Amino acid sequence: MGDGESAPTGAPDHIGAGPPSPGLPARKYKVIGLMYTRTCPLACEHCITESSPQVKERMGFQQARDYVQTIARFSSALCFTGGEPFLYYREIAALIREAKTLGLETYIVSGAGWVREEARTRTRVKMLADMGLSGLHISWDQYHEKFAPQERAAMLALIAIETGLEVKIRSVVSPTWAKGENQTIFARLPVEVQETQIVQLGRAASLPASHFAFSDKPPKGSCGVVFSPVVEPDGCVYACCGPSHYGRKPSPLFLGDATTDSLEDILAQGLNDPILEIIHNLGPYGLYQLLKDHPIGQEQFKARSAYTGICELCLDITDNPELVSTLRERLLDRDAKRLLIVSALWRNRKPEGNTISISDPHFAL
Repeated sequence: MGDGESAPTGAPDHIGAGPPSPGLPARKYKVIGLMYTRTCPLACEHCITESSPQVKERMGFQQARDYVQTIARFSSALCFTGGEPFLYYREIAALIREAKTLGLETYIVSGAGWVREEARTRTRVKMLADMGLSGLHISWDQYHEKFAPQERAAMLALIAIETGLEVKIRSVVSPTWAKGENQTIFARLPVEVQETQIVQLGRAASLPASHFAFSDKPPKGSCGVVFSPVVEPDGCVYACCGPSHYGRKPSPLFLGDATTDSLEDILAQGLNDPILEIIHNLGPYGLYQLLKDHPIGQEQFKARSAYTGICELCLDITDNPELVSTLRERLLDRDAKRLLIVSALWRNRKPEGNTISISDPHFAL
């Protein structure tokens, strides 16, 4: 899909409100993604999952059903992503029905590459809506348009709206594309357009430098997707959809392999990882702050000459076992709970654009 984010914006935070039900985790993920297939009719040059018609990875249906049963214990929302989930719309419809019976809200991300005749498109969308689909997120931007004309995305959006679904447009923007240009074709429709900056990962790593906005310092900013894990077709579970796929195992961003370990244990472990908590609340810059004055951090961390986003800083830190070990040691000290609590409060209440310094052990605001 290229945007690398499975979570529908507006979903509740990963920290649950109030006491948990018996047998359920005290905290939950805001959404969990199920990458049913990597196959996609499109081969967009910015795609962070590197999907295409030639990529044939696909999750087994019964395997996916088992995952849905577990996901319902750890989140109130499930998002089908890919690849293009609509290529297997009958199987997705059955999984949506299963998720509905478990109390899950369901969303699907589509690149509209499968859209052709209006009647067929309407039939497929209505089938999923009738099974309980909550919303449709359409990935469309200048990169998608090379493979799927804008009329297809606009048709899909209109049909979904008429079917009663919540519709959002998710676009990746770059300096080569005028700001707001992605919104033009949807201007008359009641949809929300969400724009994110392109990151130099996946197939986008091969794009010319003119497609990126660079920063010469480690970038700041909290991460809204690290507690939106995704289960990929091979059973690997990552802390987010897209960027964490490129982490080197055993990175904290790689949560586990659901074909060899219990998905329940994998998801539970991820919820309780303080490194992910810091990334969520303060971004990878928070990890950088913890490391920059530490001897191991000064020795092991080498800043890039240029960054296209926080994902690169995150991977640079979490890919290094020595840096990860140092972070875990630091987060075991007496100020760790204070750090996590203060950072969570700051994330929920911070004015736009403000930053917090955590180099001081007391983490004063």
